[in-house]
Amino acid sequence: MSLEFLLLGLPEEIRRAESSGNISLAQELIANWLLKDIPELHKKRLEFEKLRLERLRLYYPFPYDVALQEGKNLIANFTEEEFKSFIEKGVIDFIEIDEVKFFEKRFAYNLGFRFPEIKSRMKESEEQKKKREILEGRIKALMEGDNPKKWKVRAKITYKVKEPKGKRVRVWLPVPKESYFQREVKVLEFSHSNAAITPENSLQRTIFFEGRDTEEFFVSFEYITEEVWNQRLFENTLLGFKDFRSSHKTIDISDFLEEKPPHIIFTPLLRHLLDMILEGTESVIEKAFAIYDFVTSRVRYSYVKPYIYYDNIPQFVAENLVGDCGFQALLFITLCRIAGIPAHWQSGWYITPYEASPHDWAVIYLPEFGFVPVDLSFGGKDKGDRKRKAFYFGNLDGFRMVANDEFQEDFHPPTKFVREDPYDNQVGEAEYEDEKAFGEHKIEVLGFEEV
Repeated sequence: MSLEFLLLGLPEEIRRAESSGNISLAQELIANWLLKDIPELHKKRLEFEKLRLERLRLYYPFPYDVALQEGKNLIANFTEEEFKSFIEKGVIDFIEIDEVKFFEKRFAYNLGFRFPEIKSRMKESEEQKKKREILEGRIKALMEGDNPKKWKVRAKITYKVKEPKGKRVRVWLPVPKESYFQREVKVLEFSHSNAAITPENSLQRTIFFEGRDTEEFFVSFEYITEEVWNQRLFENTLLGFKDFRSSHKTIDISDFLEEKPPHIIFTPLLRHLLDMILEGTESVIEKAFAIYDFVTSRVRYSYVKPYIYYDNIPQFVAENLVGDCGFQALLFITLCRIAGIPAHWQSGWYITPYEASPHDWAVIYLPEFGFVPVDLSFGGKDKGDRKRKAFYFGNLDGFRMVANDEFQEDFHPPTKFVREDPYDNQVGEAEYEDEKAFGEHKIEVLGFEEV
């Protein structure tokens, strides 16, 4: 589905109503504009904005008292005085809808990402602790000479429509694909006999169902994944690429060098930023690492609103220096493409024996090494850890499920309505014949064994 209409701004009166928190007025103004004889591009932009405003409350669910309690649940000894202070300083994400504040559902985690003192007070579950320990253990072992490991992973994703209306519904769920370090993919079970699975070469791979919205939709699968370990690249990253001082010509992969509106756009700001980043670099690998170093050093990890609420994600990250895994990957990919370095999106899940969650990263082409993964958010998690940063430039842990090799691709069959996430494919989408449907997902890890 083309989203190039997002390159068009909103009429000033609608933008002003939104920025002042008068959402009801903004919705009324949009309705009035849609009655006018306006170009089709304007109409699509306004219909998209209408949809975004209708969904907004889903992502800002907490009124003041509920948000305060959420902070207390997640942060040890969190007080109302702290909460008020953070609001006054403008470091807590909230919206005002008709003069009432509603807080973003992950604001407490974002405080931990921003403030070390709050991070030290964040409550960690036993599963979170195990996830962290197994990841750090494998990274350390590879750096110390251990051979890369392979795992056979089995997992299941289940999807249910929220507030069913008793109608037929179409559902798409992600499934793994053969890609680089992931192979031997098998779909094991699925909920509906009419299911259709897209081919292995689909850029965003799904299984498609049709059924009643009161039913449960699921798919289970298995695959083999392997840790990506390029020791020579890791060592040269730490040493400053002394072996790579001459220039190298990249191969011609035109799809991975092009703009892709509305997000992968070569704006004047990004071109200017890239000139500063690349000053003094020579080879392709130095240029790629300079871009990676900028993003991992300068951009602070933060949960963000759903991607549908941003008109140009790389531009937003460059202007605000904050963003989640996908935001950081998109800035990196866009800057690489401007620099002539083939780069593309990859995403699916970060999955360990304990649990799984959506995650995004990048893949680039380096002349000496071919296609290699680059994980910006994992590489920048501890900005003082040079070895961790070096590891995630061209290497990757084995705790992944890849469903997507590109950003912003149509499903097959295509959706009729704008997806809840029109760019990625990680947790499922649903729609009725006459309107969008919304749902909730559950991911289960069924098996995780070393091969």
